[in-house]
Amino acid sequence: MFKNYLKIGLRNLVKHKAHSVINVLGLAIGMCCFLLIGLFVLDESSFDRFHEGYENIYRITEVNYSEGGETKLANAFSAIGPALKNDFPELSSFVRIHVDEFTVGVDIQNEFKEANFAFADSSFWQVFDFQLIEGDPKEALANPFSLVLSQSAAQRHFGNESPLGKTLRVNGQYDFQVVGLMEDMPHNSHLQLDMIASFVSLRQLEGGWMFNSWYWPPMYTYARIPESVNKEQVEAKFPGMIEKYLGELVVQQRGYELQPIEEIHTSTEYSNEIGQPINKAYLRVLGITAFLVLIIACINFMNLSLAKSIGRSSEVGIRKVFGAIRPQIMRQYLIESLILSLLAAILSIAIFYLVIPAFNSLAQKQLNIGISKLPMILAGFLGIALVVGLLSGVYPALFLSRLSPNVILRGKVSKQGTAASIFRKGLIVFQFLVSSVLIISTVIIYYQVNYLQNKSMGFDKEQMVVLKVDSDIQQNNIKLFKDRLEQLPQVKGASVSARIPGYNDFYDYNVLPQGESVENNLVFMRLETDLDFAALYDLEILSGRGFDNQLGTDSTTYLLNETAIEKLGWSAEEALNKKLYLGSLNSNGSFRAAHQGNVIGVVKDFNFKSLHSKVDPLVISIIPKSEPYMQQNISIKLAGEPLSESVGVIEEAWSQFAPNQPMEYFFLDDAVQRFYSSEKRMMKVFLTFSSISIILACMGLFAMTTLMAARLKKEVGIRKVLGARVLHIVWRISSGFLLLISVSFAMACFISYIVMTDWLRRFAYQINLTPQHFLVAGLLLGLIVLGTISIKSIKAAYANPVDSLRQE
Repeated sequence: MFKNYLKIGLRNLVKHKAHSVINVLGLAIGMCCFLLIGLFVLDESSFDRFHEGYENIYRITEVNYSEGGETKLANAFSAIGPALKNDFPELSSFVRIHVDEFTVGVDIQNEFKEANFAFADSSFWQVFDFQLIEGDPKEALANPFSLVLSQSAAQRHFGNESPLGKTLRVNGQYDFQVVGLMEDMPHNSHLQLDMIASFVSLRQLEGGWMFNSWYWPPMYTYARIPESVNKEQVEAKFPGMIEKYLGELVVQQRGYELQPIEEIHTSTEYSNEIGQPINKAYLRVLGITAFLVLIIACINFMNLSLAKSIGRSSEVGIRKVFGAIRPQIMRQYLIESLILSLLAAILSIAIFYLVIPAFNSLAQKQLNIGISKLPMILAGFLGIALVVGLLSGVYPALFLSRLSPNVILRGKVSKQGTAASIFRKGLIVFQFLVSSVLIISTVIIYYQVNYLQNKSMGFDKEQMVVLKVDSDIQQNNIKLFKDRLEQLPQVKGASVSARIPGYNDFYDYNVLPQGESVENNLVFMRLETDLDFAALYDLEILSGRGFDNQLGTDSTTYLLNETAIEKLGWSAEEALNKKLYLGSLNSNGSFRAAHQGNVIGVVKDFNFKSLHSKVDPLVISIIPKSEPYMQQNISIKLAGEPLSESVGVIEEAWSQFAPNQPMEYFFLDDAVQRFYSSEKRMMKVFLTFSSISIILACMGLFAMTTLMAARLKKEVGIRKVLGARVLHIVWRISSGFLLLISVSFAMACFISYIVMTDWLRRFAYQINLTPQHFLVAGLLLGLIVLGTISIKSIKAAYANPVDSLRQE
């Protein structure tokens, strides 16, 4: 009996090829999308969970408090780890990681720029579970000038030879001995380090102060907390520690928190982040999108199955006349539905392997399904197929099988099927509601990302090339190189600075106006430059003047931005000639002034960080001659096109300045775009899957229009004989669908407005939602829907009425 059902089912599928293909392909695409997005979300959510006992690993982060709110920093100063260990002996272990960039090679002719170079305490292997292939984890980072390489780094420098015991020269000055070889860090680790040098090496490289400083330089500190202790117990100790080591005034300005390691990759509220985190909200939305696309595909499948089964009611009536009983008819419908859904499940896996390379390129991932996981995935899809197949077949099976042959053969099924009609219409509304929400959201995301990319940041970044200056020798002689550049006709100007607006992370400094008590000190961001910086970057001067190269006294003067003078309670004119002290607070409550000078000008606020956050108070100061190590970047304004030739001339000048040292540079306008890489990547993913959801919904709409045209074939013929126009006939066929889709879009506009308004609040600078954004989405949706419906409606309207009436 089953064999007979199967044969009849397959025969019906072949007979109605177009319907079968649309139904199977639609469900298969939905399942494939669900799998793709699911893998993406799971991968992004798996970061740093491979460490054994990852639940007990935390990063110590810093929080700076001000009148404008709080600023969270991913890094903290080097003293926090030892202080925590001293005051909280139950702490299992901690490790400090100082990330830097160096030129490394076995000799001058074979050097590589290593961007993922780090110094770490010897406890690195106690906190993390990164695997050493060669070397002793207890001794690997214990001695000065010892170095551990990743497999990739070892391959770059030594080929297939074992690197142990060999020497690498760092920045052309220091020799490090390779004492360990580790596996490349997993892709789902927020730490991506290729070289790890012993932390004790910094004592000889930079001085012992880096070992126990509460002010500089910032480092990433991680700690393992015993299972018996919760993070709140440890965090409760931080205020007391700050007061003990830094004084009670600092407690009001600075705090520390423990951030679980598994949350680092999905937290975007921290500045100075070591990796490229993704907003957790995006993952939630993507997860919801995956389910919605799958639901759309399933609804599509159910709707088409239901509509087609009612169209086959005459077949049921004839079978009943010849003695078929209700259970037999029910089994027939269920088996046909299950055949389609199971074919879709199998096809979805094939589609996945076809599209996964393109998806990886789109999402910047390396996702795939291993052979070991394939049976589990296939079993899950078969389970979905069984549920969808049963749900799709059970209603027509129950509905048609209970009707008498008399009702069916007299053509009264449509009257009996009011509930089925309402159900189908409800499914169509839901399908296009979801699709419309996705389309509207994608349009708004596009406008917001485009706004961020094109909004002026308040400084000139066009045709600006930035060169990295690494070694002490280069930094001490950078003035000579700058003078040489300014003589080139391809260069408009150049400036040296410690940080670059729109590129580097910025750090804070305590600022105290002259005559104020230490309790009134403020925390400002600081930008250290030379005298040409403000003019080169075209910063707008609101009052006073900018730095003047002709005045030697300007080396101890400051520029403040608008936000800074607002915090100080001054007007732009009142700020001029005011004296400021820059430094830090001592543990006894006094102010330690490292620099002092007068304010000579106020500049208009400019976004030296991304447009995700508002402008912080900023003081621009001149790099002291005693601190040449702060001369880490040189900005070069090119005179014009072609840029490649201008860069070539600069490279030639660099080769004379730093022989055998590759010139590392970037265009600033390109670098600024990295702030919005997460939004751009998500926009592409949303656009892809919202488009797929529309395609799936329109596939169902096309099939429904086809069935509607077939059902009204006789009516259309009669109308044409009586003189009806093509437009009227098209409207008769499609008006019901257009009304349903209009209702869906109206509901989608309301939902999207609420959801996207909340999303836009995450940005300090945002677009205002206007009817334009919804009209653009509505126009796109309308064109797609009208095109889908018109294909069959117009064909039916132009059909020869003689054919339909003769057939009837």
